[in-house]
Amino acid sequence: MLNFRVGPFPVTVYPWFFLSAVLLGGNFGFGWQMLAWIGVVFISVLVHELGHAIVGRAFGGRPEIQLQAFGGVTFPQFRSRPGPGRQFVLSVAGPVAGLILGLLALAMVAAMPPAPGSPTGFVMRQFIMVSVVWAIFNLLPILPLDGGQMMLAVIEGARKKPSVVLASWISALVCVGVGAFYTLQVGVDPFMLLWLGLFTFQNVARARAANAPAPAEQPATVGQSDVEKAIEETRAALQRRDYESALATVAKLEHAGGAFRQAAALRLRAGIELARGDNEAAALYAGQSFSLWQTADAAVVAARANLRSGQEDRARNWLRRALEAGAPATAVRADPELGFLA
Repeated sequence: MLNFRVGPFPVTVYPWFFLSAVLLGGNFGFGWQMLAWIGVVFISVLVHELGHAIVGRAFGGRPEIQLQAFGGVTFPQFRSRPGPGRQFVLSVAGPVAGLILGLLALAMVAAMPPAPGSPTGFVMRQFIMVSVVWAIFNLLPILPLDGGQMMLAVIEGARKKPSVVLASWISALVCVGVGAFYTLQVGVDPFMLLWLGLFTFQNVARARAANAPAPAEQPATVGQSDVEKAIEETRAALQRRDYESALATVAKLEHAGGAFRQAAALRLRAGIELARGDNEAAALYAGQSFSLWQTADAAVVAARANLRSGQEDRARNWLRRALEAGAPATAVRADPELGFLA
């Protein structure tokens, strides 16, 4: 995992980002063209996400950028959900940044035409193609693409109420339509059909889940005794430095099922990795736990893991989330390791 900063924005690049770039550029072989292709994809996606990040910061957020498999994501980290107007501007900023990069490459080629077949010509062509194609693809009205977020913002602005279900059904229909049109016009493209199929499944599942009846029992009480037992057993195993037993306890909790148990199991895995000194893995598990179930404990573990990894800004952001999730401010300030961040 690669961590660096672009101005005020922390950037994390996961290994599978580069692996996905290799898969997408498989026709370039494994020579200089593949290396150039990976560099073009890296810069193009990063510029796209910086477009989101710059607008997010202008709107009062503290954006973080992650480059993941087949693309990237920017977490603007607003204190509250932005309104439809701001969400629209935030979403369109990425494709606009990508188009600007493509236009700059096009202008350079027009002003200083590279020699035919030269490495410079190859790189410039890829910049134009990737930046423009990526921007156009992202503008499709399909969730979770930028175009889908823009569509959702427009619908919610018009209806004056949450409209994720409606936007999800529209996204699924657009996926089917785009897939059929593209296949008829261009031919069968396995990657395109795979992406559209995945987006269709995600949107249909989201829409159906939103309309599903709520469970009779409150989720926070389901599996509470299992979680408390697992916490006690894991703590006892860690005191003995018996990591295998601790992991076995966590695996048992995971197999019990349910979002509450899964989140608790991820939080315990984060604690185990902290004890073993793998701070990056601990930060990853704690972040996944918080995404499933937003508890103060998970955010505190994420803050501690990031601080130990040298990511002070990220640790401070996680500590803020912990306070928002209900962590006692006095306890946070009194923490010997995290207190100076509060």
